[in-house]
Amino acid sequence: MPDVPVSYRLRPALGVRMLGMACVWLALAVVLEVLRRGVSALDAPVVVAFEWIFLAVFVIAAGWGLWTLLGRSGLVLSGDGFRNRTNWARESVRSARWTDVADVRRADGSAGTVFVVALADGRRSLVVSRLLDVPVATLEEQLQGHLNTAHGYRPL
Repeated sequence: MPDVPVSYRLRPALGVRMLGMACVWLALAVVLEVLRRGVSALDAPVVVAFEWIFLAVFVIAAGWGLWTLLGRSGLVLSGDGFRNRTNWARESVRSARWTDVADVRRADGSAGTVFVVALADGRRSLVVSRLLDVPVATLEEQLQGHLNTAHGYRPL
């Protein structure tokens, strides 16, 4: 494997979904404001607080969606190691050196294909392939290739 880092972005559909969800929260805030101005019984501080909460959720969801569309890579594979941002599980390892990796296994399940990167010390990192904008076969080839190179294995 060449020593040039390979970077895989998150799927654009994730960012578009987040922006769609943000639009729903904005619509809820607008509807609540229209109702509050039209119905005098709803002109209460609680309703205004809900409007601000809906607007705050809108800003957070829109920012997250834009960050996903324009932001950082979901997975970076370099000659030294990897950096994984596809799994938010607390026990999942975010980055490691290839020399610390013992095995890479593919697990196909109902949620899609997940690659389990097992470290020598027992920890693991889960690479969720459905979140990345790369074919599963290409990702598997890259992961196995980097692992084999780090451990000095060469094809026969």
